Amino acid sequence: MKNINRVKKQFFDLEQVLKKQISPKSLLERMESADIASFLSYEDQYTSQIISVLMDIQKLGSVLEEMPSDKLVPLLRDMPKEHMDSLFASAQMDDLIYLLQFIEPEQQDEILNRSSRKEQIQKFLKYSENQAGRIMRTPVFALPAQMSASDSIKKLRERSLEEFIFYIYCIDHQGKLIGVVSMRQVATAPADTPLEKLIKKEVVSVQDTVSTRDVAKVAAHYDFLALPVVDKDQKLLGLITMDDIIDIIQDQNTANIYARAGLHAEERIHSSPWMSIKNRMPWMFVNLVLAVLASSVISLFEETMSRLIILASLKNIVASMGGNTAIQTLTVTTRGMATGDFRFTPFTSSLLKELIVGLVIGIVMGVGAGAITYFWKGSLLVSGVICIAMALNCLMAVLMGSVVPILLSLFKRDPAAGSGVLVTMITDIFGFFTFLAIAQLGLHLFGVQL
Repeated sequence: MKNINRVKKQFFDLEQVLKKQISPKSLLERMESADIASFLSYEDQYTSQIISVLMDIQKLGSVLEEMPSDKLVPLLRDMPKEHMDSLFASAQMDDLIYLLQFIEPEQQDEILNRSSRKEQIQKFLKYSENQAGRIMRTPVFALPAQMSASDSIKKLRERSLEEFIFYIYCIDHQGKLIGVVSMRQVATAPADTPLEKLIKKEVVSVQDTVSTRDVAKVAAHYDFLALPVVDKDQKLLGLITMDDIIDIIQDQNTANIYARAGLHAEERIHSSPWMSIKNRMPWMFVNLVLAVLASSVISLFEETMSRLIILASLKNIVASMGGNTAIQTLTVTTRGMATGDFRFTPFTSSLLKELIVGLVIGIVMGVGAGAITYFWKGSLLVSGVICIAMALNCLMAVLMGSVVPILLSLFKRDPAAGSGVLVTMITDIFGFFTFLAIAQLGLHLFGVQL
């Protein structure tokens, strides 16, 4: 609540400053980029004036990066050429690469042809959107291994005003990354000590072509504030910082959650109705087809259900419990794949554990459901049927929840995007089939009818 009130107060102050036509430079310098972006998202009257000031204080790139896409696209499209050229001349490279994806290709070509940084920008654009090289920051603070501790401190003081420095990376004469040294070591070492005597040579780095998903895994495993990016020859190219890694993880989590619900990763509450309809409709058609498939399985047992009508009101219980069990197992498995937990636990051990969990849950829930059914409907046959069917369906649920994401990853598919659909479809169909098939078998063997 305090943070919201603070932002509201800044919005009020900014609007008053703009209305009085007083230079808002000092206020915009104090405000965080995310807060300014929020103000711009709601404000139209003073947009041009705010952008001009942000250009002057070299803060426009970081502010635009924080804006939602539906606000950013028209703002970039209508931005005057002089402002756009100034932006591409002064903004951080990682901000520019991000902004380019919201600019039409024809406008991109015009901007790049006018920009003095065209070659540098194109080096980033050669990477795909999910590669480390696309999101790395340049330049990166690095020193020759032969430099003394005292000279290193001088360089550190000079560059600290220009960029954030997390670690001191050491390179050879070819620009290859050969080690890293902490600032504390440099500060406490004798003045004439060369860095090569202080460095740690086993440097954790990522290649420029690896996926951002792998970058996030490495960062989560080692808990570093930043990761150096190198090419195949170990030349130091750039740096991926913790805030970039947090953005990667947040985007991945959002994509995973959306994928399970059949939503496009770019959809937000501020997206247009047409975009939401276009993205959601295919998923709804898929669900319609799967629902018809599940119903076709039920139709195979219409005669059984007509003889034992109670089955119609109870069949969804088995499918529902199986679906919930499957989603729990699927969530644990995909999470383990995302965080690298399978480096410590073999898949067979994980599968065995989930099968035990599924069997115990299935038996306990089956007995519970059977008891409730017996006292509710008074049918011993149906109670036995629902007990056996639930145990079997929970076993199938944990099996599918464990195996399907692994199989999808082997075929180079995103486990989070496809697993939910396949697992729930298989579990539902199997649940309906086992419940009704066991009921039919019971009727055939015992000839029990209500």
